[in-house]
Amino acid sequence: MPRQKRPHVPKVKGCYECSQRRINCDRTEPQCTKCMSKGIICSGFGIRYRFREEVSTRGRIRRRGDVTDGFKFSVQSQDIQHVSCATSSIAPADLDSYPTLLDTHTGLTDQYPTDALAAIQTTEFFPLMTGLDMVAPRSEYLLAYFSNHIAPQMVVMDDSYNGWRCFILPFAYADEMVMDAVSAVSAFHICEKGGRQRDHRPDRLYAKVIAGLQGRSTFRECDLQTRHSIFLAIIVLLVGVMVNGSSDFPILFYMLQSALEAVGGKNGLGDGELTRFLMRQIRKMRVYAAPLLSQEAGVQTILSSAQKSFDCLYFNSGLHPDHSSTFDLIVGLRQQAYDIYLQRAMLGRRSRRHVERIERFIDTLQSLPDDAPGQHTLVWPSFIAASESSIPEHQLFFKQFLEGQYHLNGFSNILKAIELLERIWTNNNGDTWPALLPESRLFVM
Repeated sequence: MPRQKRPHVPKVKGCYECSQRRINCDRTEPQCTKCMSKGIICSGFGIRYRFREEVSTRGRIRRRGDVTDGFKFSVQSQDIQHVSCATSSIAPADLDSYPTLLDTHTGLTDQYPTDALAAIQTTEFFPLMTGLDMVAPRSEYLLAYFSNHIAPQMVVMDDSYNGWRCFILPFAYADEMVMDAVSAVSAFHICEKGGRQRDHRPDRLYAKVIAGLQGRSTFRECDLQTRHSIFLAIIVLLVGVMVNGSSDFPILFYMLQSALEAVGGKNGLGDGELTRFLMRQIRKMRVYAAPLLSQEAGVQTILSSAQKSFDCLYFNSGLHPDHSSTFDLIVGLRQQAYDIYLQRAMLGRRSRRHVERIERFIDTLQSLPDDAPGQHTLVWPSFIAASESSIPEHQLFFKQFLEGQYHLNGFSNILKAIELLERIWTNNNGDTWPALLPESRLFVM
């Protein structure tokens, strides 16, 4: 008697979190009960938002060395010109007539609305979870390491309002992907300071985050928590490529840009302090990253978005008016760096070397007291000014300043930035150094 075929039963997929844990999902909406019982944020059952690998082998992530390489967003590929919000009407010929193109600053506190300052000062931030009883000891250690060694380097003033600590760490406690991203950055930093790769395996944590991003739902259909999780994971990984000097920086930045476009900009992230924190970081990273991605993007983005990059400084100045003079000096140095870059990028060899601009930058930097907060945030401006330097005395000054910052934070991108500077200084085409910056695929911030 012929064997009867079993009726076909279509496979019903559960949520991403249950599939990762290899358990059967009960598909309860909006969050399955198995995720809720474990305190995990359930991504639901919508269409997955996928990253597409440029080269893949049976679904495995292709690696180059210790990090993942070759993935792209499945949305339309990002042309770097889209980084810019607008183009400027300032013609290149006008530049020499502008001693300071962006010199519209009148004081940070003056530019920050009074009602916004009041809102900041009364906001209840997420409390840092100190009793992580449900977190594995290894993860707890890496969270604490991030809090002590990474978070202070990402802000001008390390205080109780440091969003890299008071937003990201509690979120990591509740979200596995953000936890893995934070753990990866901490592990990278430990290894850069002498820890053994086999003991910490940051490459595995990094690849796991990328796999998590690949499996997240379509942005337009996923919930707000999932969107926040994606953005937090990406900006934390961007810190990771600062820590280890990885050339994955352009891929991660394009990922951030396409993610923001996919959700429709800031409005797609909702309202609240977490969203405002995210947007401050994105605006700052956008301006710092653009010159390192292409010369055209650098010019367009600085001209259109430079003032938005000061949002983090406005935020800190409102909280610490007693340090307003220091914040003003930091703003001035960043403005000078923007001017130096624009002058060289838009005029190239047609612009003479303005030694007095470099001397002015050095004088301003040296006017900061030794104990002034925020000097570690001047790596990018100093790197730009150093690129324009043609006098050995100035070059030595910037090299020593950057080396001093490396000894304080241990971020390998600074050492690689110094190597790039030395190539620029010995290059016969030093007058066109903005075109050399993207070749390193290095994120200097």
